[in-house]
Amino acid sequence: MNLLSILESVFSLASRGGWVLIPIFCLGWFAWYLLLERYLCYRRLQRLSLKCFWNLYKNQGLESAKTFLKKKKKSYFAMLGEVVMNYYADGSEIVKYHLEEKQHQVSQELSKSMRSISVAASVAPLLGLLGTVSGMVHTFEIIEMFGFGNPVLLADGISEALLTTQAGLLVAFPLMLAYNHLSSRIERMEQEVWGEILKFEKVLQENLK
Repeated sequence: MNLLSILESVFSLASRGGWVLIPIFCLGWFAWYLLLERYLCYRRLQRLSLKCFWNLYKNQGLESAKTFLKKKKKSYFAMLGEVVMNYYADGSEIVKYHLEEKQHQVSQELSKSMRSISVAASVAPLLGLLGTVSGMVHTFEIIEMFGFGNPVLLADGISEALLTTQAGLLVAFPLMLAYNHLSSRIERMEQEVWGEILKFEKVLQENLK
Protein backbone atom coordinates (compact mmCIF):
# COMPACT_ATOMS: atom_id res chain seq x y z
CA MET A 1 0.00 0.00 0.00
CA ASN A 2 1.58 3.28 -1.15
CA LEU A 3 1.18 6.76 0.26
CA LEU A 4 -1.38 7.78 -2.38
CA SER A 5 -3.74 4.92 -1.53
CA ILE A 6 -3.42 5.72 2.19
CA LEU A 7 -4.30 9.36 1.53
CA GLU A 8 -7.26 8.30 -0.60
CA SER A 9 -8.51 6.08 2.22
CA VAL A 10 -8.14 8.90 4.73
CA PHE A 11 -10.00 11.38 2.52
CA SER A 12 -12.73 8.83 1.85
CA LEU A 13 -13.14 8.23 5.58
CA ALA A 14 -13.19 11.97 6.28
CA SER A 15 -15.87 12.56 3.64
CA ARG A 16 -18.05 9.82 5.16
CA GLY A 17 -17.56 11.04 8.71
CA GLY A 18 -18.17 14.71 8.04
CA TRP A 19 -16.20 17.80 8.98
CA VAL A 20 -15.87 16.83 12.66
CA LEU A 21 -13.40 14.06 11.80
CA ILE A 22 -10.84 16.64 10.69
CA PRO A 23 -10.44 18.38 14.11
CA ILE A 24 -10.54 14.96 15.83
CA PHE A 25 -7.63 13.67 13.72
CA CYS A 26 -5.70 16.95 14.08
CA LEU A 27 -6.22 16.90 17.84
CA GLY A 28 -5.07 13.29 18.05
CA TRP A 29 -1.88 13.87 16.05
CA PHE A 30 -1.06 16.99 18.03
CA ALA A 31 -1.58 15.23 21.38
CA TRP A 32 0.56 12.24 20.38
CA TYR A 33 3.31 14.59 19.21
CA LEU A 34 3.29 16.30 22.63
CA LEU A 35 3.24 12.93 24.39
CA LEU A 36 6.24 11.66 22.41
CA GLU A 37 8.14 14.87 23.13
CA ARG A 38 7.39 14.54 26.87
CA TYR A 39 8.48 10.89 26.82
CA LEU A 40 11.81 11.80 25.21
CA CYS A 41 12.28 14.51 27.84
CA TYR A 42 11.55 11.95 30.58
CA ARG A 43 14.03 9.48 29.07
CA ARG A 44 16.71 12.18 28.92
CA LEU A 45 16.24 13.03 32.59
CA GLN A 46 16.13 9.36 33.60
CA ARG A 47 19.22 8.18 31.74
CA LEU A 48 21.55 8.08 34.77
CA SER A 49 21.65 4.72 36.56
CA LEU A 50 21.46 5.26 40.33
CA LYS A 51 22.75 1.75 40.94
CA CYS A 52 25.79 2.46 38.76
CA PHE A 53 26.40 5.72 40.60
CA TRP A 54 26.39 4.11 44.06
CA ASN A 55 28.54 1.18 42.89
CA LEU A 56 31.05 3.68 41.54
CA TYR A 57 31.01 5.58 44.84
CA LYS A 58 31.58 2.41 46.91
CA ASN A 59 34.30 0.97 44.66
CA GLN A 60 36.22 4.05 43.49
CA GLY A 61 35.32 6.79 45.94
CA LEU A 62 33.52 10.12 46.02
CA GLU A 63 35.61 11.93 43.41
CA SER A 64 34.88 9.27 40.78
CA ALA A 65 31.18 9.51 41.60
CA LYS A 66 31.30 13.31 41.20
CA THR A 67 33.04 12.96 37.83
CA PHE A 68 30.37 10.48 36.75
CA LEU A 69 27.65 12.99 37.66
CA LYS A 70 29.34 15.73 35.65
CA LYS A 71 29.36 13.49 32.57
CA LYS A 72 25.60 12.85 32.99
CA LYS A 73 24.77 16.47 33.77
CA LYS A 74 21.45 16.49 31.85
CA SER A 75 19.91 13.74 33.96
CA TYR A 76 17.56 14.57 36.86
CA PHE A 77 19.79 13.08 39.57
CA ALA A 78 22.86 14.86 38.17
CA MET A 79 21.05 18.22 38.16
CA LEU A 80 20.12 17.85 41.82
CA GLY A 81 23.53 16.37 42.59
CA GLU A 82 25.22 19.45 41.17
CA VAL A 83 23.14 21.61 43.55
CA VAL A 84 24.17 19.44 46.50
CA MET A 85 27.86 19.61 45.54
CA ASN A 86 27.69 23.40 45.18
CA TYR A 87 26.03 24.09 48.53
CA TYR A 88 26.67 21.15 50.90
CA ALA A 89 29.40 23.10 52.71
CA ASP A 90 26.83 25.81 53.61
CA GLY A 91 24.68 23.45 55.68
CA SER A 92 21.62 21.23 55.24
CA GLU A 93 19.05 24.05 55.29
CA ILE A 94 20.73 25.91 52.42
CA VAL A 95 21.06 22.68 50.45
CA LYS A 96 17.40 21.83 50.99
CA TYR A 97 16.27 25.29 49.87
CA HIS A 98 18.25 25.12 46.61
CA LEU A 99 17.24 21.51 46.03
CA GLU A 100 13.54 22.38 46.30
CA GLU A 101 14.05 25.29 43.91
CA LYS A 102 15.75 23.06 41.36
CA GLN A 103 13.19 20.31 41.82
CA HIS A 104 10.40 22.78 41.12
CA GLN A 105 12.12 23.95 37.92
CA VAL A 106 12.55 20.39 36.64
CA SER A 107 8.98 19.44 37.59
CA GLN A 108 7.72 22.46 35.66
CA GLU A 109 9.76 21.36 32.66
CA LEU A 110 8.45 17.79 32.86
CA SER A 111 4.80 18.79 33.18
CA LYS A 112 4.96 21.56 30.56
CA SER A 113 2.66 19.89 28.00
CA MET A 114 0.98 17.27 30.19
CA ARG A 115 -2.09 19.42 30.84
CA SER A 116 -2.55 19.96 27.09
CA ILE A 117 -2.39 16.19 26.52
CA SER A 118 -4.98 15.60 29.23
CA VAL A 119 -7.28 18.26 27.75
CA ALA A 120 -6.92 16.71 24.27
CA ALA A 121 -7.89 13.28 25.63
CA SER A 122 -10.95 14.83 27.29
CA VAL A 123 -12.02 16.91 24.28
CA ALA A 124 -11.78 14.11 21.67
CA PRO A 125 -14.91 12.22 22.89
CA LEU A 126 -16.81 15.52 23.04
CA LEU A 127 -15.91 16.20 19.42
CA GLY A 128 -17.08 12.68 18.64
CA LEU A 129 -20.38 13.46 20.36
CA LEU A 130 -20.65 16.65 18.32
CA GLY A 131 -20.19 14.57 15.18
CA THR A 132 -22.88 12.18 16.39
CA VAL A 133 -25.33 15.04 16.78
CA SER A 134 -24.32 16.45 13.39
CA GLY A 135 -24.84 13.06 11.76
CA MET A 136 -28.26 12.60 13.31
CA VAL A 137 -29.29 16.10 12.21
CA HIS A 138 -28.17 15.12 8.71
CA THR A 139 -30.26 11.94 8.95
CA PHE A 140 -33.40 13.80 10.01
CA GLU A 141 -32.92 16.28 7.17
CA ILE A 142 -32.81 13.39 4.71
CA ILE A 143 -35.95 11.88 6.27
CA GLU A 144 -37.68 15.23 5.98
CA MET A 145 -36.76 15.53 2.30
CA PHE A 146 -37.09 11.93 1.06
CA GLY A 147 -38.91 10.04 3.81
CA PHE A 148 -37.91 6.48 4.73
CA GLY A 149 -37.98 5.21 1.17
CA ASN A 150 -34.22 5.29 0.49
CA PRO A 151 -32.18 3.40 3.12
CA VAL A 152 -28.91 4.30 1.34
CA LEU A 153 -29.41 7.99 2.08
CA LEU A 154 -30.37 7.21 5.68
CA ALA A 155 -27.28 5.05 6.11
CA ASP A 156 -25.10 7.98 5.03
CA GLY A 157 -26.22 10.15 7.97
CA ILE A 158 -26.09 7.29 10.46
CA SER A 159 -22.59 6.36 9.22
CA GLU A 160 -21.46 9.94 9.79
CA ALA A 161 -22.77 9.85 13.36
CA LEU A 162 -21.15 6.51 14.24
CA LEU A 163 -17.79 7.21 12.58
CA THR A 164 -17.22 10.41 14.52
CA THR A 165 -18.18 8.74 17.81
CA GLN A 166 -15.78 5.90 17.06
CA ALA A 167 -13.00 8.28 16.03
CA GLY A 168 -13.35 10.36 19.22
CA LEU A 169 -13.10 7.26 21.40
CA LEU A 170 -10.21 5.80 19.39
CA VAL A 171 -8.25 9.02 19.90
CA ALA A 172 -9.11 9.48 23.58
CA PHE A 173 -8.79 5.95 24.98
CA PRO A 174 -5.14 5.09 24.06
CA LEU A 175 -4.12 8.69 24.64
CA MET A 176 -5.43 8.67 28.20
CA LEU A 177 -3.77 5.30 28.91
CA ALA A 178 -0.42 6.59 27.61
CA TYR A 179 -0.82 9.84 29.55
CA ASN A 180 -1.53 8.02 32.83
CA HIS A 181 1.38 5.63 32.25
CA LEU A 182 3.84 8.44 31.57
CA SER A 183 2.54 10.52 34.51
CA SER A 184 3.02 7.59 36.91
CA ARG A 185 6.56 6.96 35.62
CA ILE A 186 7.50 10.63 36.00
CA GLU A 187 6.10 10.70 39.54
CA ARG A 188 7.94 7.50 40.46
CA MET A 189 11.20 8.87 39.04
CA GLU A 190 10.85 12.12 41.00
CA GLN A 191 10.21 10.25 44.27
CA GLU A 192 13.11 7.85 43.72
CA VAL A 193 15.57 10.59 42.76
CA TRP A 194 14.55 12.80 45.69
CA GLY A 195 15.20 9.98 48.17
CA GLU A 196 18.57 9.17 46.58
CA ILE A 197 19.69 12.80 46.43
CA LEU A 198 19.00 13.27 50.15
CA LYS A 199 21.14 10.18 50.74
CA PHE A 200 23.90 11.71 48.60
CA GLU A 201 23.68 14.99 50.52
CA LYS A 202 24.08 13.06 53.78
CA VAL A 203 27.17 11.30 52.38
CA LEU A 204 28.75 14.65 51.46
CA GLN A 205 27.99 16.08 54.88
CA GLU A 206 29.67 13.08 56.52
CA ASN A 207 32.75 13.53 54.34
CA LEU A 208 32.87 17.18 55.29
CA LYS A 209 33.21 16.40 59.01
